[in-house]
Amino acid sequence: MTTYKTVQFDQYEEMFDLANYAFNKEKTASREKKFNELCVISDCYGAFKEETLLSQLIVRPMEVYLHGQTFKMGGIGSVASYPENRGGGDIAKLMTHALEKMHEQGQTLSYLAPFSYPFYRRYGYEQCFDELHYTIDVSELPKMKKTNGTIRRMEWEEAKPTLKEMYEKRYATSVGPLKRSEWDWEFLMLSREDSFIAVYYDEDGLAQGYLMYSFKGQKAGTFVLQEMVYLTQSAFKESWNFISSHKASFHTFFYKAGAHEKIAYLFDNPRIKQELVPYMMARIVTFEEFLLAYPFKEQANETFYLEVKDEQAHWNAGIWKVELFLTTRKVTRITEKKDVPKDSLLSGTIQYWTQIFMNYRTIEEAAFFDRIQGDDRLIKNLSRRIPAGTPVLFDYF
Repeated sequence: MTTYKTVQFDQYEEMFDLANYAFNKEKTASREKKFNELCVISDCYGAFKEETLLSQLIVRPMEVYLHGQTFKMGGIGSVASYPENRGGGDIAKLMTHALEKMHEQGQTLSYLAPFSYPFYRRYGYEQCFDELHYTIDVSELPKMKKTNGTIRRMEWEEAKPTLKEMYEKRYATSVGPLKRSEWDWEFLMLSREDSFIAVYYDEDGLAQGYLMYSFKGQKAGTFVLQEMVYLTQSAFKESWNFISSHKASFHTFFYKAGAHEKIAYLFDNPRIKQELVPYMMARIVTFEEFLLAYPFKEQANETFYLEVKDEQAHWNAGIWKVELFLTTRKVTRITEKKDVPKDSLLSGTIQYWTQIFMNYRTIEEAAFFDRIQGDDRLIKNLSRRIPAGTPVLFDYF
């Protein structure tokens, strides 16, 4: 008989062995240390048969920014099974168990990096983040006017407080990026232990941007720009001047950017190689709590009836009456469909409500492709209450 339970501290080595086998990773002391640290701060769930671990997943508690608000988020990772146990339904049971636990713990959102988009759609997740991959030949590097600021290369420990402050300034009002905790920053830098850091200071000595980059690309001779944050135009310009200063040593420059960062038009030659790559999936875990905290745009008082189809989270399924007032709101579950005024209902799955409220797709687009059903007037009214933005995410788990 298979049992599903929380994995205990003395079983983390079994989890590490399973992760290494499933993902074909080398077992090293440094990787094991990093994995154990992740397990300690996370909720770890496993499928056991006679005390032998067969399948697992990890839910890492995090927070994310959404239009200036902070939401609790459960990041799912290390989903793995031994090959002889695949297809037996254990991952399905663990995913359902994880959703229930996230709901109980107030994690209103959940993200994951899928090995298969169709597989995770079964559990209410949907594509919500894309990445723009720029591959720039050395001859295509932009030529920017020199600024009066300076770039300083720095070690992580020295740069840490400055990077944290700038990251927060840049992304606190964005859609979906991780609100990096102290642990998140340290974990990120462990995965970028071969990286360099450069900070831009303006003419008044104020830090206005930073770069994280590596010389260890997928191909030799590639400069990999891992993260670029700029708060001013000068920081943007001088960052690219700094990148271009490496042109004698590299023939290719690779930049993995957020989908919002469409910058090729700023180059002399905008016909650089650009690839839009699907990235992480997300889902709303608790629809009621999410709507109570969501930063709707303040306008006139208005009421919406939203129907949610969610096969994996029974607490979401049904019709929700959303009353928006100028300074507050009220969310109530409707038990009888007959109580909903005629032509006042908007209906969709949890996947598409997630995409709409995470700004991956507008509600008009979802309605056009029949992902959301309802009256055009209602669709336009709700659209006016949703703040604009583009989902961005730079972390992996």
